[in-house]
Amino acid sequence: MARRRFFATRVAAGEAEIEGAGAAHLARVLRVAVGQEYELAHAGQVYLGRVERVSPRAVGFRLLATLPAPAPTPPLALAAALFKFDRFEWMLEKATELGLSRLHLLATRRTDPRLVAAAAKRQERWQRLALEAAQQSRRADGPEIVPVQTLAEFLAAPPAGAKLLLSEEPGGAPVPIGATSPLTLLSGPEGGFAPEEWAAAQAAGFAATSLGPRILRCETAILAALARLG
Repeated sequence: MARRRFFATRVAAGEAEIEGAGAAHLARVLRVAVGQEYELAHAGQVYLGRVERVSPRAVGFRLLATLPAPAPTPPLALAAALFKFDRFEWMLEKATELGLSRLHLLATRRTDPRLVAAAAKRQERWQRLALEAAQQSRRADGPEIVPVQTLAEFLAAPPAGAKLLLSEEPGGAPVPIGATSPLTLLSGPEGGFAPEEWAAAQAAGFAATSLGPRILRCETAILAALARLG
């Protein structure tokens, strides 16, 4: 059975530490004990560590070995317009499991303004959910979550690499299978992009791509696309 893996807060001089909520979970829920061994991930590297001290505020480890890290994959970014938070958080968890490297939160013309206003307060929660999903799927790192910005702000400086615009309607080339270089997937809100937003995305270099003839929910379309690209 594979050892449990956790993300270390810091690693230095043959030691590692987990602080904050992660330490509280280890100490109070999992009841880790001195002498137990776990895998620790930090900055894309994986280590074998033995517990040396335990408290709800910090769990300390002695590093025993450096373990093979997962084979690197091309960065896979998602720029997604906000939608209902329960479904958005489920999407974030599953997207992390599928290899998402960065999530850009977007406000578009048809995005509910109440979601935009509440997004900043969810930032810490979403980063924690992503970290937990990354641990569960045995990744060596978790995705970065970029604070909410307007679509225009995002299009002014999108990430480098290929750019795909996920179409809500049939049309455009099929979503490719297996990304071989850095890629950004752009997905709209419930109701889709406004015509001028669609045009602006294409002017910024995003190529329309489709998942077929069915109209899919935001989270379904995103995960179906990421599963093909990852």
